[in-house]
Amino acid sequence: MANDSSRREILIASAALAGGAGAALIASCGGGGSKTKSTETVSTIQMQDDAAILNTLLDLESSAIVAYDVVAGKLSGSDAVFARRLRGQEQAHANALRKLIPPLGLEPQPSKSRAEYAATFPALRDRRTALGFALDVEDTAIGAYADAIGKVVTDSVRGRLAAILATEAEHAAVVLGRLGRPQAPQAFVTGPPAQGSG
Repeated sequence: MANDSSRREILIASAALAGGAGAALIASCGGGGSKTKSTETVSTIQMQDDAAILNTLLDLESSAIVAYDVVAGKLSGSDAVFARRLRGQEQAHANALRKLIPPLGLEPQPSKSRAEYAATFPALRDRRTALGFALDVEDTAIGAYADAIGKVVTDSVRGRLAAILATEAEHAAVVLGRLGRPQAPQAFVTGPPAQGSG
């Protein structure tokens, strides 16, 4: 169990670094200051495949919104405020995905009912289990967005997903902090230590 927690924390820290760097790299490619526009050749089938992936992510975000409603109801004080803030950011992610889908040739799928999502959630007995569930929600999102970025072929969509991935990793790091666990459990830099001067 401890090894699973360590792996989870390393994944979150790595996703935060990779997601942030990926978003910056993608944003820098084909940015407004470039005199040459990058051309993107994507077939109709590829666009529809991308839209299907986005619909899957949209369903995940809809589930996360309900999850944070439930989590906030189990928390109090600054924890509850924090959960409601994350719920708002998940709603913003869902709104962004809804806008990305129609230009790809499909319509956004409607969300399931709140009861359908809630039926899949674990029992939240106390603050620790509520925050633990929030961390699971973020872990799932990190994995889903990382997987989607590798599959989506539309550059502009990939850039948006990288930005959302970075935000989900930040959420997970803050949840870890509220659980009293390291937010970045290992150093990112490896290799021999720097040589001291004199």
